[in-house]
Amino acid sequence: MAVPEPHEWVDEPDPATKRAIDEALEDLAAGRSVICESDDAFDTLLNVLSADSYPQAS
Repeated sequence: MAVPEPHEWVDEPDPATKRAIDEALEDLAAGRSVICESDDAFDTLLNVLSADSYPQAS
């Protein structure tokens, strides 16, 4: 299954998801990456990244 690019989404992501996506893209640009081997693992990662108390990586 192909994953659409963010600009192809029908709906805008909620702010927490948008922040998680932006942080993930920054990590990729910096050469860091996270591999999620299932949809559940990805959902869990998004939940952790969208938590208010989670600090943004610098």
